[in-house]
This record gives sequence, C-alpha cells and structure tokens, in this order.
Amino acid sequence: MTAEDMDVLKLNRIAGEFFPGKAVSSIVPFGEGHINDTYKLGLGGTGEAFILQRINTKVFSNPRGVANTHLKIQEVLSGQTHPLEIARLIPDRSGDPVLFDKDGNAWRMTSFIDNSVTIEVVKEPWQAFEAGRGFGWFNKICHSLDVTRFPEPIKDFHRLSFRIRQLDEAINRDAAKRLITVLDLVKFYKDREQSLSLIEEMTDQGKIPLQVVHNDTKINNLLFRGRKAAAVIDLDTVGPGIIHYDYGDALRTGGNTSNEDEQDLENVDFNMQAFEAFTRGYMEQVCNIITKAELDNLHLAPRLMAFIMGIRFLADYLNGDVYYKTAYPGHNLDRSRVQMKLMECMEAREAQMKATIDNAFAALSEGRNTSND
Repeated sequence: MTAEDMDVLKLNRIAGEFFPGKAVSSIVPFGEGHINDTYKLGLGGTGEAFILQRINTKVFSNPRGVANTHLKIQEVLSGQTHPLEIARLIPDRSGDPVLFDKDGNAWRMTSFIDNSVTIEVVKEPWQAFEAGRGFGWFNKICHSLDVTRFPEPIKDFHRLSFRIRQLDEAINRDAAKRLITVLDLVKFYKDREQSLSLIEEMTDQGKIPLQVVHNDTKINNLLFRGRKAAAVIDLDTVGPGIIHYDYGDALRTGGNTSNEDEQDLENVDFNMQAFEAFTRGYMEQVCNIITKAELDNLHLAPRLMAFIMGIRFLADYLNGDVYYKTAYPGHNLDRSRVQMKLMECMEAREAQMKATIDNAFAALSEGRNTSND
C-alpha cells in the first residue's frame, strides 16, 4: 500500500466521523490556500459536496475558538434571508464542530458553496462594486455582536506597532545578511511609521470602535455567482478589529492592477475605478452604522494595510524567508516592493480617495433624508 493510498484511507476515516454510515464517493485536494489543508468531498448517491479541512494549529492555536466564532456568525444568519451566505459547519458524530484525530490534528467539515468562483484581480467595476457590497454586508451583520465574546484568533494580527517591532528586530538581527540590499525599502517604510499610526492611536483611545470584523478580506475570500457576490469565506480570522482592516485589505488586493508578487513595478498601479465602485458598494451596506471618526480616516485604510503587509514581507525577507512560502530567493522582496508601489500610488491620490468616500456617503445620506421627507 502506497503512502498516497494510506492518506486516502485516513481521509475517508476522518470523513466518516462527520457522515457515519454514508459512503464517500470522492476526496480530492481543493484550492490553493497556504495555511490549512483543504479537500473537496463528495457523498455517494446524494450529489452533495462538502469541504474537509485540517486546521493549521501552528497558525490557529485554538481551533475550537475558531469554530465557536464560526458558529456565532452562523447563528446570526439563521432564520433570516440574506443576500450572501457563509459555509455552514457540519458537526461530527458526537456533535462537535472540530474533530481531533489520534495524532492531534484538528479537522472540520463545512458545506460546499457550489456554482461559485473567486477572482484574483478585479477587471470590471461591477466586480469591485459587488466585493464592496459583500464585505460591507459582513461588517454590517457583525456590527451588533458583542466583541468581548470573540477571542483574538491570531494575537496582534493587524496591530501596526507589533508589526513595526517585528521589522525592527529583523533589521537588527539581519539574519540572512540581506539588509545592505534593501536600505531604500527600509527607509521608505520607516519614514511612514508615524503618519500611519494615527488609526491605531485612535482605536486605543476608543475614538474608533473595536468590533467584530473579518480581518482577512483579500478579494479572493469572496465568492461570486454570475455577476453577484454570493458568499464571504475563510472565517478563521474573524474576531476583534476595526472596519478599516476589512475595507483596507479588500482594496489593497482588489485595487492592485497586477499580482502581489509582480516583478515589473510598471505594471503595478492602484485602480481608482475599482476603488470608487468598491466604495459605493461598501457604503451601501455600512452607511447607517459607520461613525464620523471611522469615516474621516477610512481613506487611510488601504494604505495602512499595504504598509502592514509590506513590512511583514520585508521582515520575512530579512529573516531568511521563514514565514511565507516562497518560490524563489527574492519572492518576499518582490512582494514588499509591490506594497511600496501601491502606497506611492495611494499617497498621490489621497485627496481624491477622501473625496470619493465622502461623496459616496453623502449620496446615500441624501437619499435617506429624501425618502424620509
């Protein structure tokens, strides 16, 4: 028996714990995620499909906490009709949403959202609008949740001061002896630390409210069905945060005209057409819940998230590429330079971005006032 056959047998045994007495017709690797091991599972005779995942406990040290958060979001959506959906957790035979095998691996099963696709690069304004509507919807449904009941799935995940300390430590260690080659990049990021600390300072002061957010709104964490956003996926990072993380990360990825590891920076630009369309879709959902302090600083959010990711990539490059998977020696360096280029584009258009947000909010506010007259 080959190792591959043994893996299939093990996966079938795991699946059987979630569907006792039912025949599994297929289990195949699914998706291109870098954290969890994901498989698409088919049940014989039913035509139904599900997603089986082994949770990476090195990243998510509390898989039960992650599952409980998912269940809380699932409960919010139950009994009501919503424009979007999330994958449903399927309990194992004992009713537990997480199964631990004899080796200590954590497994979960979720429903499969069929007839849907992800996108990697926004090419049309309608895609950006629907992405804004989808992630705005998620922020809206989570807005009333008690944030104190939600654990932090990854400590200090988007905390800027923590990421700056990590970069400083990487600079001081220079473990891979690469610092001399990236002094220009280090200077670029260090010059911008103070100006981008405003949002964290306002959050710590209570001026920007901490709430339950997604925390990982890369554009490919939204499923599309036809020309509509269909589902928000990958809820592992849901927990305390601010809406700037979700708005900003979606535009950091969805507003990039190229790929995250583009080597020719001439191909990297910030797509203002996508920004405007996303903002309209997003405001359509959150205009009734967003505060003035959140609104006044929302234009900084995409730049903040590009900064955070840029210094994370740079720190990993200086450390010798120990965290992110890389395909070649300068992969993390290319990633960091792309974030730098995006930030430069955003800085040049700061006034335009602020005006776009204000106009989108004002248009919806006027519409509400008119309808109430």
